[in-house]
Amino acid sequence: MATKTLSPLRRRFTVGNILKWIVALFWFVVTILPVWWMFNVVFTNPGTPIAINPRLYPSSLSAGISNIRIVVTESQFLRSYLVSSAFAIVQIVGMLLVCSMAAYEFGLFMFPGKDFLFLIALSALMVPSVVTLIPTYRIVASLHWLNSIQGLAVPGIASAFGLFLLRQFMESLPRELMDAAEIDGASHFGVYWYVALPLSSNGLITLGVLGFMFAWGNFIWPLVVNSKAQWYTVSLAVTKYLSVQSWSPVEVTMTASLLAALPPVIFYVVLQRFIVQGIALTGLKG
Repeated sequence: MATKTLSPLRRRFTVGNILKWIVALFWFVVTILPVWWMFNVVFTNPGTPIAINPRLYPSSLSAGISNIRIVVTESQFLRSYLVSSAFAIVQIVGMLLVCSMAAYEFGLFMFPGKDFLFLIALSALMVPSVVTLIPTYRIVASLHWLNSIQGLAVPGIASAFGLFLLRQFMESLPRELMDAAEIDGASHFGVYWYVALPLSSNGLITLGVLGFMFAWGNFIWPLVVNSKAQWYTVSLAVTKYLSVQSWSPVEVTMTASLLAALPPVIFYVVLQRFIVQGIALTGLKG
């Protein structure tokens, strides 16, 4: 008795696949709608009651450009962009160097107390950041790092999550390549710099993107360590338009929020392929 075989087209349009596409489409709409709505409000003529007469498309390019000009010229938003960029770059570069060197040792070598020390490092993930906020502030203040880039960036360089992520990644690197480099005369640091780091590029990019998004959106620490407006980050600059004392119209407030959200969104969209690969390869062994 012959058995019926489904065509490739019918196999593609099964009930399970259709439900997956419906869930994915719903999740996409829920995710993108707030950003699109913010974009829509920015590029709409002032005084247009969008809440009463909603539209899913912008209506005025000139109004959006005018709103951007207001935010940029009437506040120190560009300076806040520079401060946030410097903060994120310094913290990411320091985090990648420190975490990768620690992960190199923990992931590829044996030494006394390795597991115990790694457990202590991971225990930092269980401590709420608010617990260490005041001690960290006192250390930064004693170093006279208040209202400075180093005061913003240095406390976040040592990341327990970054150590865990890169250690899992480096454990999957082939040990034979390290041995071959040592036989060729490479030093301990040379093996790390010329072999381990290039092979860990996906993990480094993943940590860099996640670190950038965290640093760019960090609000509490810049608020604590900065008392001068000239050192405000973007997250602090946006609060100027969200405060009770602000008389800014909603389109200007939305413009500031949109400008603040664009860099991490672009950063993630451009590098999301490496994030997926990095997280997928992190759990592989051997």
